[in-house]
Amino acid sequence: MPPSPRRGRAASPDKPPRVWRRATEKLTRHRERTGDLSSRTLYFTFPGSRRAFRSQVTFVSPEQVPDFIGETAWFEMELVDGVPWSWWRAVRQVDPPQAACARTPSAEASER
Repeated sequence: MPPSPRRGRAASPDKPPRVWRRATEKLTRHRERTGDLSSRTLYFTFPGSRRAFRSQVTFVSPEQVPDFIGETAWFEMELVDGVPWSWWRAVRQVDPPQAACARTPSAEASER
């Protein structure tokens, strides 16, 4: 007897996957050989994860991120509903948020 289908879990083929959350995050590229710009990208990370887990970062597959120049960049990210688990994907590269660009008082004092 085949297993019963799960209801409401997977999007139908004619509907796009459901987006649970959107955020602007700074992605960091991790390469096969650190410092070698010609080596392939293994994965991307951005800070933050659920506290119950041991990792301090969230991992993103290279297939889910558009090409960009450099080792870090800011992206609009979407958490997509999926089976058996959800995943993050980068929608487009964006400018850094104003909070990330704000100068700290200690940095201004060191320039004087």
